[in-house]
Amino acid sequence: MRPFCYILLFLIVSVAHAQNSSSRSIGGLDATGDQFVFFNLTSGEIVAGDAAAFGGWDIAFQGTNIQVNGAAQYLNVAYDSLYQAPDSGYLTAESGPVSLPTSSEERWFNYDFNTHFISPVVNRIVLIKTKSGHFAKLQILNYYTSNFGVEGPVEAPRYYSFRYMLQADGSGTFNK
Repeated sequence: MRPFCYILLFLIVSVAHAQNSSSRSIGGLDATGDQFVFFNLTSGEIVAGDAAAFGGWDIAFQGTNIQVNGAAQYLNVAYDSLYQAPDSGYLTAESGPVSLPTSSEERWFNYDFNTHFISPVVNRIVLIKTKSGHFAKLQILNYYTSNFGVEGPVEAPRYYSFRYMLQADGSGTFNK
């Protein structure tokens, strides 16, 4: 083959590979209420009403609590370095959603008792296997949003900012 053909073949394979997963960033998802806020990773939108009641969601947030509609686990690895979902280690539930651990030894956040500030654990991601058999890696970036008050910006809690990559073909392989 000619060098041009190799380049063209590389571009076709790269584009096809890039379509196997999608990345999104979500900023300021409001989880301040008493009820869980349900989110669909495929659509990238909050799910409400009947769709939430009938399981049309993948992850839900309420305060520092997170539930998954499927199976999940925490991984202590940098988000950008995870290319393959592990075969085992997932938390599952017989019926209903999976609640991710919130004990001080294993949770997605650090809590500062002096300032009462919550910050995401560095290099801890949530790996999700959705009910439809797709894998997603999710990293919580922030738990606060800035609101501007009389005396300047105020950090308001329970506003999740996160990024995620959803694997579309169910293989568990994430793009580099």
